[in-house]
Amino acid sequence: MKTILVTGGCGFIGSHLSLFLKKKKYNVIVIDSLIIGKKKLFKGNKFFKINITNKNKLEKIFQKYKIFAIYHLAGLSKLTESFKKKALYQKNNIQGTKNIIELTKKYKIRYLIFSSSASVYGNKRSFPINESSSLRPISYYGKTKLISERLIKKEFSKKFFKSICLRYFNVVGSNFKNKIGEIHNPPIHLIPILIKNIILGKPINIRSNFNTKDKTGVRDYIDVNDMAKAHYLCLKKIVKTKKNFLALNLGSKKYLSVKEILRIIQKKIKIKNIKIIFIKKLKGEPDKLMASSKLAIKILGWKPKVNIKNSISNMILWEKYKLKNKI
Repeated sequence: MKTILVTGGCGFIGSHLSLFLKKKKYNVIVIDSLIIGKKKLFKGNKFFKINITNKNKLEKIFQKYKIFAIYHLAGLSKLTESFKKKALYQKNNIQGTKNIIELTKKYKIRYLIFSSSASVYGNKRSFPINESSSLRPISYYGKTKLISERLIKKEFSKKFFKSICLRYFNVVGSNFKNKIGEIHNPPIHLIPILIKNIILGKPINIRSNFNTKDKTGVRDYIDVNDMAKAHYLCLKKIVKTKKNFLALNLGSKKYLSVKEILRIIQKKIKIKNIKIIFIKKLKGEPDKLMASSKLAIKILGWKPKVNIKNSISNMILWEKYKLKNKI
């Protein structure tokens, strides 16, 4: 049984990925600082509470296990916070990634799959965005992801090592059957905030000064279960490919505005009257993020399958479950 290391494996995406890999009969070692991740989301074989900025503790895992490949998902990801806490983001997202790279090289682990972000593209005017689009992040978080990508590309351009950087667009959904989903108190992402406030009968804030048709942000929504499968297929592909570095977009072509998402949620929960407060968008937020995932579809033989309405239905079940169980 091959051993896979997942950093940030107790987070939203990391927990779904860990479960998927475990079902594929890999020995999944999860490390997570639990600053953002939650232990109750752990779905691997073995867990270690470690911050990737602590290289000495991190190295003990590399010494203990014969690691076949690494999925590096750990990091901080709040756009607005990244401007206010640049040193923290530099330490976690950049230095943490440097630690992973150095240990990967030292222990001769050939395969690294990195969790990047669509934020590396910045505010585009031409869509859909493909991998050859210019990289001009407008948030410090986006800058840390781009710097990390470049560090990986530089170090993994040598023959022995191979890496894939996955540029996530907006990840949604849950795996309600296995009781994993997004846990943030309070919620920090759009759809969980909307669902929770609508269920509780609270007003909702919608940022509305975007340069779009209905003045709300347009995003490309991809289900977390489709994401988990794409990550798994990266592992199968990276072993066979001759290329040492690849960057791939992961989106779904489900381009929806916030108002359109709100209408779907309202219809699912069957609540008509909602108090909406329109506010200004946050610094670092692009007007639109619309992906072309043609390269990932071609290279991985992957295709997103979960409909956005089904993703939202699962998220509603998950939010109700959290409220009922005070999670």
